[in-house]
Amino acid sequence: MPPLPSQARISIVIFRALLALWLAAWCITLGACRKENVHTSDPQLKGIDTLLSAQLPPGTPSSRVVNFVHTRGYEQRDSLEPHTLVVVVHHVNPQTIQPEAARVTFHFDANDRLTTYDLAPASTLPIR
Repeated sequence: MPPLPSQARISIVIFRALLALWLAAWCITLGACRKENVHTSDPQLKGIDTLLSAQLPPGTPSSRVVNFVHTRGYEQRDSLEPHTLVVVVHHVNPQTIQPEAARVTFHFDANDRLTTYDLAPASTLPIR
């Protein structure tokens, strides 16, 4: 195969450089736009969200979620929807040393595996 003319080699180098820059920008954009496992934008519930996402990732069996809830003494509420578990979580955020409370609705799939959960503010109990 005969060598490429110098102008063609320069074009190939420029094309590869632009492709590499585009790929790098695309990867950075995807990483910056990607949300972690965040279920609330309420700063007062971030401690609870951090706790739950660390302890109960998606795919956790419902039996483990129920055990987690009962072991910590969280109050279970009646749920009107199938494949859901509703609890009130009281927690002291270790970073702010402030009490937090949330009504958490855990959602499970047909195989009783956790798919996601929703957080809503609840009244906090006084610390004794």
